[in-house]
Amino acid sequence: MISRPTTEQVLLDCCRVLEDDVLPGVTDETTQVRLVMLGKVLRNAAIRAAHEVAWMREETAAIEGYARAVAATVGPDGLRTAQDALAAGPHASLHLADVVEVYVRASDLLSLALEAALADGRDELVREGEALLSARLAHEDEVVGGWDAAGR
Repeated sequence: MISRPTTEQVLLDCCRVLEDDVLPGVTDETTQVRLVMLGKVLRNAAIRAAHEVAWMREETAAIEGYARAVAATVGPDGLRTAQDALAAGPHASLHLADVVEVYVRASDLLSLALEAALADGRDELVREGEALLSARLAHEDEVVGGWDAAGR
């Protein structure tokens, strides 16, 4: 019985079975490499499953704040439609498809806000937008970081 029946734990338990029970009984080197690679994919999926909704919600909130700052400084032209689209998104839902939909709308808004800050020469706002992009990449790196094709 799994004491913490989260997707993360199920995937990590699969990794443990692969590493402790299956891999030691496999003699074919190509199959061993494939099992190790599969374990890495499962571990990456476990990290993502444990954090992706929180990451998307945190990033969305930061993007909303950033877009408000850009609109207040540069003007709302070009941002209002994207801000309205984001505001109309299914924010209250925890279903992954809805969280992703809001995140996509936030991504569109971030792109427009950063473009507006660049066009207006607002260096501080550009740096803030770039920091948001860096945070997104850090989350992506946490999921796929250190990825290497085992045995290659």
